[in-house]
Amino acid sequence: MTDYDRLLAIEETIRTGLGDIGQVDGHDIGSGEMNVFIHTNKPEVAFKKVKALLEGNADLRDLKAGYRDFDEEGYVAIYPTGLDRFPVA
Repeated sequence: MTDYDRLLAIEETIRTGLGDIGQVDGHDIGSGEMNVFIHTNKPEVAFKKVKALLEGNADLRDLKAGYRDFDEEGYVAIYPTGLDRFPVA
């Protein structure tokens, strides 16, 4: 399975399992990272749900999560604990 295929599988797992917590708004891959974008008003709740959906199905060792308001440029890091920046390439 290619990285892109894994990303699509992860995105679909999130899309079908997230429920009314949020809506998947696409993905990107490149610069050594894969991103899935979710629209939600509850980023911490959505992240906990996504993490639970992926545990056992994906390698989460390099997982990082962050969020931003639509009118902001920078992201706020929420996972892992202690992460102080969350850049998106």
